[in-house]
Amino acid sequence: MFKPICLVAVLMISSIRPPLGLAAISVHTPLRPKTPLVRYSQRFVSSLWQRPPESVDLAQAVVKKALAAYGGEAKILSFTDATFQYQVENLEDPTKQPVQMKAYFKDANYFRSEAAGEGADAVTILSRDKGWVKVGDTTLSLSKKNLDPLKAAIISQLRPDLLLLSFQKFRYAGKFEEEGRKLDQVEISGFLSGEYVRGRLSFDSNTHLIYKYEFEIERELPKGKGIVAGEEKYVRYLETEGLKVPAEVASRQGRKTSRLTINQVSFTSVLDPALFEDPTLVATPPASAPKP
Repeated sequence: MFKPICLVAVLMISSIRPPLGLAAISVHTPLRPKTPLVRYSQRFVSSLWQRPPESVDLAQAVVKKALAAYGGEAKILSFTDATFQYQVENLEDPTKQPVQMKAYFKDANYFRSEAAGEGADAVTILSRDKGWVKVGDTTLSLSKKNLDPLKAAIISQLRPDLLLLSFQKFRYAGKFEEEGRKLDQVEISGFLSGEYVRGRLSFDSNTHLIYKYEFEIERELPKGKGIVAGEEKYVRYLETEGLKVPAEVASRQGRKTSRLTINQVSFTSVLDPALFEDPTLVATPPASAPKP
């Protein structure tokens, strides 16, 4: 029988922050729009359409500076394999031990997440259109649609630079200050992974990196269509292989808050395809090998 902590991967699939539809760590694919059917909060409802036309040019200028600050668009799109090791702390209950996480991305079609905490392990795998969640000795088969939210949410936390290449609309909202930081705010909207997302990116005026990502997403919930809202705050960055990536992230969905601390990032190891195979067929996936 599953313990509550053992269900971390399954719970993340059903309630994780909204998917961003990032095609992959290294690939961006435009998506077809559809008409949103639900009501968003007033802070995002109509502001995108009320901004003057020049706000588009101002927003594009901010985004252009940000792309350069992260390492440049060519660098952002150059990585086909990526491995992240990090821990997630529950800020609502500091007595709980942090969950140790690993995330693997290979090309556009392969993803693996490993979670370990309080004596329980969970593995989530997406291999093209097939997926699995393994908790202890139990493995569940899931579809790509089930697992895309988890994959894309983790990408948004670990690779915010890809947000700049994913949204279709940008409008400059002005200059603001928060916690001593001077920010340029850009309102965003788009259809990502088949779901409609709107929100706001706040850029640090000094570093030009994204400091905060606020979002609302239209999603099919158990009781029908609804809105899932949240926020990712990129507190600190580090540089790996010429690319800026978060070192610490403050994450919120509704009233749930957590802190991610990224301990290790690799873009140079070639991930073995066995990492993304059916876990009932692979006992121990081989380790990744350094690129020649």
